[in-house]
Amino acid sequence: MAIPSYTTDLTTIATGDLVNDAGTWDESTDAGWDDAGSMVDDQNLYYNNTECVSAQYTKTGVGTIMYVHTSAFTIPTDGAVLLHHLWAAPPALNPIATGGVRILVGTDFGNFDGWNASGSDFAPAPRGGWANYAINPAIGTPDYVVGTTTTIEMIGIGVAALAQARGNPNAVNAIRYGRCESIFTDGQAANYATFSGYAAIDDLTTNRWNLIEPVEGGYKFQGLMSLGTAGTLVDFRDSNSNITIRNTINVTSAFNAIEVNNASSNIEWTAIGITSLGTISKGTFNAVDNATILKTSCTFTDMDTFIYKSSTTLSTCIFRRCGLVTQDSATITSCTFDNPTGTVGLLVNSLNSVTKCTFNSDGTGHGVDLGTISADISLNWDNFESGYTDASSGNETIVVSVDSGITLTINVQSGASTPFVYNIGLGSVSVVSGQVTTLITVKDIVTGSILEGAMVYLVGSGGLLDGVEIFREVTDINGQVSDTRSVSADQLVTGRVRFNTAPNHYKTVPINETISSTNGLTLNAQMIKDI
Repeated sequence: MAIPSYTTDLTTIATGDLVNDAGTWDESTDAGWDDAGSMVDDQNLYYNNTECVSAQYTKTGVGTIMYVHTSAFTIPTDGAVLLHHLWAAPPALNPIATGGVRILVGTDFGNFDGWNASGSDFAPAPRGGWANYAINPAIGTPDYVVGTTTTIEMIGIGVAALAQARGNPNAVNAIRYGRCESIFTDGQAANYATFSGYAAIDDLTTNRWNLIEPVEGGYKFQGLMSLGTAGTLVDFRDSNSNITIRNTINVTSAFNAIEVNNASSNIEWTAIGITSLGTISKGTFNAVDNATILKTSCTFTDMDTFIYKSSTTLSTCIFRRCGLVTQDSATITSCTFDNPTGTVGLLVNSLNSVTKCTFNSDGTGHGVDLGTISADISLNWDNFESGYTDASSGNETIVVSVDSGITLTINVQSGASTPFVYNIGLGSVSVVSGQVTTLITVKDIVTGSILEGAMVYLVGSGGLLDGVEIFREVTDINGQVSDTRSVSADQLVTGRVRFNTAPNHYKTVPINETISSTNGLTLNAQMIKDI
C-alpha cells in the first residue's frame, strides 16, 4: 500500500496576479458597476500565492473587480467556480438583500449576470477577511442581468458599500473551477488517509483550495469529497474530528457530497461529527461501491441523504435532522434517528440487522420504511421509538406495503418498544409483543468442542405453552438451536438432547429449565460420550 494521496480536480484560471495572469483584470464597463477605485498588484493583502488584485473604494455605490479569461470554459454538472474575495470594511457593506457581495459570471466586462452571495448581515462578510465563494450559473435566475451572457469567460466580484476614505478594502485572489473535488486515495499502516492530511495540503499557500479548510475546532468542507476513485482504493481512518459543510447558497443541491468509491476501500470513522450550515446543498453520503465502512459514535446534523451497502457497519451513530438513510443490508446497531426531515428516517431491507436503535419523531412521517412485502415473513423488532402515534395519522413508527393475501409478522423483542405500524397495502400485519429467545448450545463436556447434528427436543410444561413443542430439531454448524417467541410469564420447559449417530454416541442429557419472560433462556448442554 502507498502513502495517502490528496488531490483535486480544480483548474486555476487566475492566481490574482494583475500583470502575469493570462487573462485581463479590470472593472465593469457598465456605468452602474464601476464605482471601485483603481486596481493594483498587491503583495501585502494576498491570501493565495504571493499577491492579489486589490482596489480602493472611494465612491459609495457598486464596485467590481472582474477577470476575463483567455477563452470560454465549462463548469461541470454540480460543480462551481471558486473565488477568493476580501472585503475589509464590514460595517460599510450593504446587507445581502441589496447585494453587499455579488458573484458575477459572464462573457466580458459589459455582459454578465450576478448573484447575491453575502452582506453585512450574512456570513462570512460581517466579520470581514478573506472568504471563498462558490457559484454555478446553472442554478437559474440571477439577481442582476447586465447585457447578454453568451459564453462563460468572465468571473468577478461586485461590492455594494459606502465609500472608504483610504486603503484598498476590496481584493480578489485565486479563481478556480471544477467539480470542486477533494480526492483521497491510498493509505497504509501508521499513515492512513485523514481529514488533517488533506487539510494540510489544501492549506498550502500555493493551493488554498478551500475544499477541506482547517479552521478553529475542525474543518470546513465544500464540494465533492471522493474517498477512493474507480481505479484506486483508499484506506481512510480518522477519529475525533469536526467538519462543517459550508453554507453554499449559489450552487446545485448536489454540490456538497461525500462518495465512497472502489469496493476495496476501507473507511473507519470514530467520533466524527459533520454538521451542515446551509439549506441549499446540505451534503449527502453515498457508498457508490460496496467498500468496507465502519462508523462508530459519529454524529451527522442537518445533512441530506445517506446511502449504505452490505459491507457497512454503523454503531452508536446519531443522524440528527437528516434526510433519508438507506440501509441496503448494512448492519445498524444502537444508532439514533432523531427528527428526520423527510417522510422517513430509515429505508430498511433487512430489519433483523437493525437492532437497539432509537427513532424519535418530529411529529410527522415515519421512522422506518419496510418497503413492499410480497411473501409471508416474520421480522424481529428490537428497537425503540418516541413521539410516533397510532396508525393512519401519518406519524407511525413503521410504514409498509403488504401485498394482498400476505401476512407480515413483527416480533417485538424483550425490552423493545412496541411500534405503531401503518400498512398501505392490502395484506395484514401482526405485531407480537414480549418476544424472548431460547438458545441452546450443545458441546462435548471433555473437549469443549461444539456438536453439530445433535437432536434437541424441548416442550412446554404447564402454563400457556403446556405441551407446545419448542424444539424438535438438530443443532447447526455452531452446535445451536434457537427459538424466538412471545412468553407472557415465566415458562417451565422439559426435554432432552440426544446424539447417537455413528460414530458419535453420547449419553442423553435431560433438560428441566425455565424460559424467563424478560430474558429468555440461554443454555449450554454438556454431553459425555457413552463408551
